[in-house]
Amino acid sequence: MENTLINIGIYVTYVLIFVSLLALLFFSLKFILTNIKKSKAALVGVVALVIIFAISYLISPVDDVRAEIWEKTATDPGLSKMIGSGLYITYFCFIGVIGVTIYAAISKFVK
Repeated sequence: MENTLINIGIYVTYVLIFVSLLALLFFSLKFILTNIKKSKAALVGVVALVIIFAISYLISPVDDVRAEIWEKTATDPGLSKMIGSGLYITYFCFIGVIGVTIYAAISKFVK
């Protein structure tokens, strides 16, 4: 009886998360499409993230891990490339944040 209630609760939680994600996507796209001038900065940010993802995926190596490690961790070269690109995305974003912080400090100092 107790496990059945837990399973029902988990399924209800999954449904609520899915519905909330759909609502988030719907209202986001509705706002972007109705107010294109206001959402220009957000679109530039999304395009920048897509470009960062594409660059990091293209420069991420596949052959940097031995086959024994793939077998031990139950992964494959595709997953290894995705992990590498995720690491490069993190590095690029970290460098970008540092650059923006330095730019803001210098521009504040100059003014």
